[in-house]
Order: sequence, then structure tokens, then C-alpha cells
Amino acid sequence: MPKKQPTAAKRARTAARSGVKYTAALREAAGPDLPPHVDLFEDQALPEGEQMVVDGLRALAAAGEPLPLRFAEPAPEVAEALARAASSSNPASASFSRRFPRWASVQAAVDGYVLTETQYGPNRSGYTPTSRGPRVPVPVRAADGTVTVVAMPEWARLHDGRWIWAHTGWPLDAPGQIIDPPQEFAPAPGLLWEVAVYMDLGIEEGKVFGEDYGGSSGGWDTAAWCTSREDARQIARAYTAYRGHYARADVVEHGTDNGIISVTRDSFFPAPDAPERPRPARPAGPRPELHHTEVPEPAWYSGVTHPPNVSLHVWTGTAWKTLAWTQSGLITQNLGIGQGGPYEWAASLGPRHPDKGLHDWTQEGREVWGRYPDPDYQERSADIDTWRRAREDALVNALAERGGLTPEQAAARLAQGGEDYRQLLDVGQAVISRGLHTARLALPEGPERTAVRHALDDLTDRHRPPADAQRIADEQLDRETEKDRAPEVTAWCRRAVAEYLAPAPDPAAAGIDGFRPAAV
Repeated sequence: MPKKQPTAAKRARTAARSGVKYTAALREAAGPDLPPHVDLFEDQALPEGEQMVVDGLRALAAAGEPLPLRFAEPAPEVAEALARAASSSNPASASFSRRFPRWASVQAAVDGYVLTETQYGPNRSGYTPTSRGPRVPVPVRAADGTVTVVAMPEWARLHDGRWIWAHTGWPLDAPGQIIDPPQEFAPAPGLLWEVAVYMDLGIEEGKVFGEDYGGSSGGWDTAAWCTSREDARQIARAYTAYRGHYARADVVEHGTDNGIISVTRDSFFPAPDAPERPRPARPAGPRPELHHTEVPEPAWYSGVTHPPNVSLHVWTGTAWKTLAWTQSGLITQNLGIGQGGPYEWAASLGPRHPDKGLHDWTQEGREVWGRYPDPDYQERSADIDTWRRAREDALVNALAERGGLTPEQAAARLAQGGEDYRQLLDVGQAVISRGLHTARLALPEGPERTAVRHALDDLTDRHRPPADAQRIADEQLDRETEKDRAPEVTAWCRRAVAEYLAPAPDPAAAGIDGFRPAAV
């Protein structure tokens, strides 16, 4: 009688006694590469009935055949929702299976798997950090025909019409490889190259079966949209070049017509011995400046409800280059922006929502969302000092230009007038600003409203009022009620606007605040 071979676990324990890490020895003894959060199935210690199930699944996988799937009666709430969606003429209800994840609890059988659709997935009541529900044997066939049975958590979900294991992304009928990314559509005519990444939440040691703190498992996500294959390949390689949470990155080509099915052109996988991701140092020298008006948004397709409207720009050494459009803020981290990385400087631009504090998400132009590497204390301090000097210089130049003064005379006038004079100028600017805000809010989202926003920026940042600033201020003061404000306050505001737009030649004689003689 042939001697019984030791299990993978026993071989791993033997190797561990000689100093090899147990988990590493266990996987080396198992054969094929497996996600680090998937345990091996100790089939030699199973009861006879369960052993028959494991042997049947192993035989199917060894023969290279798909594992059959059967469906039991779904949970009552799922059956009700599916029936309601099937009988409804409302497109929103009919798209139930596309709008909501469909989950199933899986049971193993001798000839395949039995799926029972349920309303909830892995994050259900009764779970604890150490007990996450029953395990299901899953045979994984390697390229040489070797079959290893792993213990998988029971949950599966529907992905583009195919059932997959929720914690690994493997198809139920052919486990071992992550399923291809879902079919997406290009958001704009020029963005035809998609970077899709599969996040594996079990890569980090200590995770329980590839779940986050809320019980969610990994899956595909679109990291970026690019205009060229070279840019997309660079981003995809960056996601898998080092040790991290990404098990695969695909470069997907889309057609110019959204009716054309996308095609995966490149796939990148992390190496088993991938190094830790380095932290590039901050480059020497000043950061090149990027203006938000340089990069307009693409013409999004009408059906795109959440466009990737954050653009990532990298400094090539001589000019800024638009690398990708995205909704993810992790690209710069994975690219390794900084000294020694592919690019030393980068910046991201996103939509500008000036009234978001009022829960008004109307977009008016674009603004800088982030700068990479992150500014350090010295750079932030220098930026603040530069901003303050620019505001002071703008006020001096505006006062000199509108008052017929030299910059030195304007600076002396500000110094002589003191805080009272500066407050008067601030009030005049604020009245014009309120008038522009009133006109802006009355316009719908579009170029006209954005143009008013740019006029506001010129006024508040550079002290450049519009040509009809006097009319705008007068109409604003006429509109504003005086029931909570004395008439003399309105008169003072009108004097402030007049001084801001046309400084008096002799402020003392005109009785301007800050130049009045002190009362005796």
C-alpha cells in the first residue's frame, strides 16, 4: 500500500521548523499562486460526505471542465424585487439587476455549486472578526494540470452577467484568474483608453478574507481615462510595480462609437516579490505654476452622469502635459511623483464650485485641487507671503492708476489713511462684489455665469473692477433693503464705492475716512 503523502499544511509546518515563514511555506507547498487571504482546504481531514464533494470538484477541475452552477429558490425579498422589476414598465425599476449588486450564498455539491440569491452580501449580522461564515471548497487548476483546493468564503456576486467569487474576483465556473473588467463606455470622444485596476483588499497582512472594515470585498475600478495607449500603460504599470492593494491593472481600448465593445490590450500583474513602494523626495528648485484656465474639460457625452472631471497634469521638464482624466486621487501616489520618479512635479485640476458652502454645486470654471509632491511648510509659508504681497501690490497699482498717482504716492496714501482708509476701500469693493454675485446667481450654469465668476476674481484678487462697476454698485444698493440699515450707512457705502473707483485728489478736503482731522 503506497504511503500517504503529507498535506500542504504538514509540509509547511516542517519547513517552518527550519526557519521558513509558515504562510510562505504553505503557499509554496500548495502550488499555484493564490491571494494571500485565501486559505487552503484541509481535505484529508474531512468527513466522508464532504470528502466526496471535494473529490468531485477536484475531478471536474482536473479535466479542465467548467464547474456547473445551479440555482435554488432565492430569498423571498430577492424574488419579490426581481418579479417587480420584470413586470414594471419603468426603466429604473427594470434595471434592478444593473443598479444593485446581486449576491448569492454558495454551497458546494459533487457536480458543481448551488447558488441561493440573497439580499445582502458578506457584511451580514452574526459575523465576528474571527468567524466570517462557512467555507466552500474551490478547485484551482494550474497550468501544469495540478489542482489545489482552497477554502473560499461563501459569497458570490453577479459581474457583467457572470457569477464570481466576491473575495477574489474569480469566476465560479472557472476559478483561478480574476475576471476581466466590466464593460464601460468612453466618457468623451477623445478619451478612448481606460485604465482599470482590481483592488484586492486581502493583500495587506491582517485583513480578514479580503474585506474592509465594513465587510466590502475587492473589485474593479476605473483609475483613469487617457488619450493615448502609452499614457495608459504608464499608469497601469505604476499600479502594479510595487507591493500594494492592486492585483491587476488592464489597459482597455474603446471605440469612437459607444456601440463598439471595448478590448483589453494590456494586462499587468504585481510580481510575487514586488518591493515596497518608495517615497520620492521633493525635487529641488521652484515648483512650475499651472493656471486653471489652460485646460478646459472635454465635451462629455450626454449620458455621462459622473464624468471623470479631475485632470492630472505632469511637468515634463519644459511644459505641462495632461496625463489623464480621473475621479481617483491615488494616481500620483502610485506614479511616485517627485525626485527619482517619472515626473518631478504634478498638479490636479477639478471643477470649481464657489457656492458649495450653500449646497449649490453649480460649476464655474476650474481650479487647482492638488499639487504634488505636497507643499512643505517652507513652500506654504512662501506661497502665503507671495499672495499677500501680490494683493498689496495690486491695491497700490489700482489706486495709482485710477487716482493719477505714482505707485510711491499710492503707497504713501494707504499708509497715511491707515486702517480706516483701507476699510473704506474694502467696503467699496464689497458693494461691487455683491452686485456681481447677484447677477451671477440669476444666470444658469454656462459660459455667461463663468464669465461673471472671472470678473469677480479680477475684482477681489487683483482690484480690477468691470467697466460698468458704478452702475452695478448703484443698482445693488438700490435693491438692498434699508429696514435693518440706517440711510446714512447706505450713503457711506456710496462714498466708499466712489473712492474705490475714482480716488479723490484731495482726500482730506473730501472728508475721506482716515484723512479727516482729529476732533478736538
